[in-house]
Amino acid sequence: MGQYKSFSSRRRGGGFQWLLIGFFPGVLCGGLIVFGLLLAGVLQGFGAQPLPTYTPAPEIVLVVTATPDPNAPTITPFVITATPQPTQESPIILAASPTPTTDAAQAQTQAQDAVSAVETVTSSQLPQPTVASPQSLIPELLQGIVSSMVTVPGGVFQMGTTPIEVLAAVDQCRLRDEGNCRPEYGEDSSPTFQVRLDPFQIETTEVTFRQYVAFLNYLRSQGISHLNGCSGFLCIQTVNERPDGAVITFDSQNYNAPPGLTSHPVFGVTWYGAQAYCQAIGRRLPTEAEWERAARGDDGRIYPWGNEWSNALAKTNRPKDAPPGTVPVGSYPQGASPYGVLDMAGNISEWVNDWYAPDYYAQQANLPQPVYNPQGPPIALEKVLRGGSWDGVPFFARTVHRQSWLPVPDSPNDPRYPRWVGFRCAASVSEGAPVSSGRVNPATLGTTPAAQPLLPAELGTATPSSRG
Repeated sequence: MGQYKSFSSRRRGGGFQWLLIGFFPGVLCGGLIVFGLLLAGVLQGFGAQPLPTYTPAPEIVLVVTATPDPNAPTITPFVITATPQPTQESPIILAASPTPTTDAAQAQTQAQDAVSAVETVTSSQLPQPTVASPQSLIPELLQGIVSSMVTVPGGVFQMGTTPIEVLAAVDQCRLRDEGNCRPEYGEDSSPTFQVRLDPFQIETTEVTFRQYVAFLNYLRSQGISHLNGCSGFLCIQTVNERPDGAVITFDSQNYNAPPGLTSHPVFGVTWYGAQAYCQAIGRRLPTEAEWERAARGDDGRIYPWGNEWSNALAKTNRPKDAPPGTVPVGSYPQGASPYGVLDMAGNISEWVNDWYAPDYYAQQANLPQPVYNPQGPPIALEKVLRGGSWDGVPFFARTVHRQSWLPVPDSPNDPRYPRWVGFRCAASVSEGAPVSSGRVNPATLGTTPAAQPLLPAELGTATPSSRG
């Protein structure tokens, strides 16, 4: 009995052990099953948290419209106008199109239309520049002394002369005028070539001492000296620089000319002095082609009035007993050119714009004809002079003859600078400008040929160059 009793006690203890032995493997297997299900996502709904996922940020789209964002910072445009005072008008803004297009041609058309619209608004709303009249461009101190002008029509004419004409002029100089002319004096005026010019204006008379002294006093009022006030060069010699030849005086305050010379053409002026005067009144020096056209017209005349010389129509040193020196401008109204321009033969040789080259005409003759608005060589040592003077024989007063001289003396007191050199001004005009009839009333031109000439003692002893 005792053995069974002991047997039955072992049986109860063994079951408990088997229970323990089966529990732990069961728990282990169950845990593995649950863990596997969690990995498979089956049990997420039973309390398991979902794995984190990446959610992209919402896309920000920038939309440009004609209406600015009220929250955007205000940008003040920088506007440059002709008016220095600030304006209250809203700036013109070209907004982007709210409906962009992918058609390149259409986009280009829209851009051009937008630009045209802005230009239209700009031209109608922005301040317009004031176009000054020609008179308003002239300094007030000079407005009362500018010369009248005539308009020369544009067109084609023959410039220069022929060797036969030069030989004939040399014969006349020797036989008629008892001068010492040579054919080589006229070689630089040939061959002939065709020139086409735009219409232009040219002063009826040469610039006088009265006008040039007014110009010098205007420079003085601006703090500018005649010694370097014309493009940095000497304008004209005064008595201070050349006591034996100049006639204009300067007392450190005012410029003056002798009363008997105020209506005479100014002489001894440098090329830069002539250019500066013309620019001060809104004009310029004529080109050599313009000067010849104004002097001879379209019919190829040798003198402004025709092909025959007359001592009664121009001031030269012939006849031999004629008093030397200049005469007041306009003293020979019957010697006017076809366009009514006076004193284009004799009295004073005139600066033109062009530099001088002896073979310039030969160069032009080799170009396609006609040559359009020739301007002369680009650079040289001397400037061209035209028209002859009181100090030369009629050979040098022909409309085709060329002379030249240095544009400025070597020094302000250079005694060799010529006293027989002056100028007149010209100006450009538009194609539609009215054209002068070319005839003038002699009664309105000033004094007669009987006016007193300038005395030799007042002129110095300058002699024309070998070319004239």
